[in-house]
Amino acid sequence: MLGALINGDVGWLMYLRERGDAGFSSRNLAYTGPPDAVLTFVLQNGQEDEYPAAWAYPLATVNEALDYFRTHGAPPSFIQWHNDAGDGLLPEPRSNPSFQRTGTPPLN
Repeated sequence: MLGALINGDVGWLMYLRERGDAGFSSRNLAYTGPPDAVLTFVLQNGQEDEYPAAWAYPLATVNEALDYFRTHGAPPSFIQWHNDAGDGLLPEPRSNPSFQRTGTPPLN
């Protein structure tokens, strides 16, 4: 599953290989702002979460990444990914084909 949080003209991405996975989050190596800058994202339930501005990409890049995932069922290589799971693996789809193909976990 590839998800995005959007704030105005930027957003950050999270890729989860399966349910319960800590997954991967985006890092924008082209970010040149203050290292401690954060962006606030409002979730659907109204909760406000802050994430480092250095994780965010321009909205056009976020949309391109989402389109790539919908087409290919895999995370785009043009995004710099940070392994939040800490398992040393690369951000590739795992073994569940329906999860990879549709971008949503199967119902059990």
